[in-house]
Order: sequence, then structure tokens, then C-alpha cells
Amino acid sequence: MHRLATDGRIVSAQPVPVHPEYAGRVEITKIIYLVDQLKVVGFIARPIFLEKSLPVLIYNRGGYRSFSKLNDAALVRIADYAARGYVVLASQYRGNGGGEGRDEYGGADVKDLFALAWLAEELPYADASRLFMFGHSRGGMMTYLCIRHGLPLHAAAVVAAPTDLARRPLPHALEQLYGGLFGDPAANPKPYRERSALCWPERLQVPLLIQHGGQDRRVYPEESLQLVERLQELGAVHKFILYPEGDHFLQNVHAARDREIFNWLGGYAE
Repeated sequence: MHRLATDGRIVSAQPVPVHPEYAGRVEITKIIYLVDQLKVVGFIARPIFLEKSLPVLIYNRGGYRSFSKLNDAALVRIADYAARGYVVLASQYRGNGGGEGRDEYGGADVKDLFALAWLAEELPYADASRLFMFGHSRGGMMTYLCIRHGLPLHAAAVVAAPTDLARRPLPHALEQLYGGLFGDPAANPKPYRERSALCWPERLQVPLLIQHGGQDRRVYPEESLQLVERLQELGAVHKFILYPEGDHFLQNVHAARDREIFNWLGGYAE
């Protein structure tokens, strides 16, 4: 991914309140950083007391535009990840949260995540050579895209990630979203294929944890199941967990979800 001299440079930073559970242990900073000469909004969370530089975890939010943007509830989750011993970086993606540019749902905005990795190289408390990624829903798709485009991740985890945007039938809301963004997949297949990991599973050469809920009605679990079949055929390093009663967020099994994520990432942290 082509890097401009200014990509990943922080142009403003301000502390944000931390949930009382993590006060005194974790600090969170709202940043504006540059990507393609655009000002993009993001966050950095880190433990306050550091004896050594920590591995970096890029967290990829789901949703589109203001839907599922990084809000107070998401910052609690990010604080929890930092408390587990990571420097956590997250982006609203360009065009969101007051940032410049346009959210392309897996287009040029993938570079916003590369820029977080470049930004981490300048943080004295971050060990950017130990880089990890976790994404939920659309954020899982963004994780697949980062792997495809060569971001040097040690390992990655996704939850409820779409893998085949051209698949039909889809939940009505997603079919409307994809159609509005990219048009008819039969008439305009390229943007669908570019964002669908099922079209290029051989590119997923990073140890990968995939989790999905059997009761997910936003991204059907069949999307993960089909990708896992291809990864098995390719002999790719991966682990798949299907929670039969799990919802889209796996909120009803959140303790198991997060335990699996950090056991997986931790196995590649040293």
C-alpha cells in the first residue's frame, strides 16, 4: 500500500474520559491523524503503567458511516482490551465522526488502518513489530482486506465477518446497503469481489481466528462456514468457533468470545 510522507502523522490529540472500571489503569486519547492528506478520527488506548513496550492491537469497528461508530460503549471495550496488555488503536474510518473524506466500505478506507500501523511505529510505548488485528462484522471484512493487502500481522481475529457480498439472499438491510454502494452485483461484480474474502482465500496467510453466532441475522453464519472450508482445503492456519445460540455481536457469549480472542492473539505475541 503506497505511503505518503504524512500518512499516520497525528495532528491533534486530546484525552477522553475513561469508564470508572478502568480509571487509573488505562488512558484513552482521541486523535486526528492524516491519511492521503485527509484528517481521520481515531483513538489510542494504553495501560498507564508500562514497564516495557507492548504489542499493538488494531480494533476495526463494524457498521457504516454513523451506524456502529466508535461511541462510549465501544471505548469501554477498547479500554478492556488495553487493560489486557495491548496498545489499542482504532479508526472511525474516513468521512466519519467529523473526519474528512468518504467512507468507501472497504475501498480506499482500508489505508486508514495501515496508517494506524505506521502511526504505532512512532509511539515509544508500542512495539509495532508485534502487530495484531481484531474486527467485528464490517470490521472483520476490513481485517481480511488488510491481510490481503499485506499488512504484517502476527495474527488476527474476526467475529461475524461477511465473506461474500454478492451472496443472495442477504438480510434486507445489507442487500440495500450493498446495492446502494455498488449497484447490481451481476452488472458490477468488481467491487463485490474485491471485498469478499471467499474470492481470494489463498491471500489469508495470517493465523486467523474466526467466530460466528448461529443465530446471527445480520451476517449469516454460512459466510464464515464457506470461508473456513476453503481455508481447510488450503491448509491455512486458522481456528473456527460457531456458537449455536450466538447473536451477531456474540454478546450472549461475550466472556467466551473475548477469552478465545486473547488466547489466540496471545499465542503469537512473543
